[in-house]
Amino acid sequence: MTEEILWIAAIFILSGVFWYFLFFQKEKRLLNRLQQMLDYAIDGELERTEISEEKYSALENSMKQYLDSNFLARKNQQEQKEVIQKLISDIAHQTLTPISNLKIYGEILSETNHENQREIATILEQTEKLDFLIQSLVKLSRMESGIIAVHPEDTAIAQMFASIQQQFNIKAMEKDITLELFDTDLHVMCDAKWTVEALGNIVDNAIKYTACGGVVQIKAERYSFFVKIDITDDGIGIEKEEIPKIFGRFYRSLSVADQPGVGIGLFLAREIIQAQKGYIKVTSKRGKGSTFSVFLPIAKKE
Repeated sequence: MTEEILWIAAIFILSGVFWYFLFFQKEKRLLNRLQQMLDYAIDGELERTEISEEKYSALENSMKQYLDSNFLARKNQQEQKEVIQKLISDIAHQTLTPISNLKIYGEILSETNHENQREIATILEQTEKLDFLIQSLVKLSRMESGIIAVHPEDTAIAQMFASIQQQFNIKAMEKDITLELFDTDLHVMCDAKWTVEALGNIVDNAIKYTACGGVVQIKAERYSFFVKIDITDDGIGIEKEEIPKIFGRFYRSLSVADQPGVGIGLFLAREIIQAQKGYIKVTSKRGKGSTFSVFLPIAKKE
């Protein structure tokens, strides 16, 4: 009797072990297939395999249907994005000559017509705004489509500071603003041309939103893996709740509605810096000014 019980127990144990390993292997194969499906989806190469109707494959089928739907949605989104980018490029191309003509004839009127200078100045100002908007849209479109890509290399920050000073000296002088750039021998890994574009957008805002007689300071500080470039002004500042919004495309605060601008500069600056494995932080207090801190990877030799 005891031997029979032992045999029965042994059979149950062996049977349990057998079914455990059977289901374990089946679950393992299912997990491997799910992982493979996810890997294909991440790489954009999702395979269109037949969906099994087995009850055990319900999870796999659900995952497959979700990935298929996501893959098609992403494909449609990419196609729509390409259409929009082509449209922007076409608009920019078609408006190039009319904008140039508006500038030329506006300048001619300014020189020959001395009675309507205010109206002519407004025409020229609005033409410049339109030109800036079109060019900014083209830059965004090309960067997002990969037509223009950043190529980081060892770059001296002093070289970029010199470009910024040359670009904004006259604008700062017109508002009696002190544009102060501190000497530095630090180097970063960045695309100099695009990084100057990003920093310039921030400096342009600093000058624009700083009152006459104010100060805009630009300096660099070394960290372990990054160099921090601070652009500090004593201008109008930014409300705390608005800081997360200012990098949004076309976002403009109601408090600066009377100032020229289209709300693209900071968005483009962030895209350029992030494309180079950097990031931007903002600290500000309303009425006390702002500091935009741009972090870029330090050059290896540093």
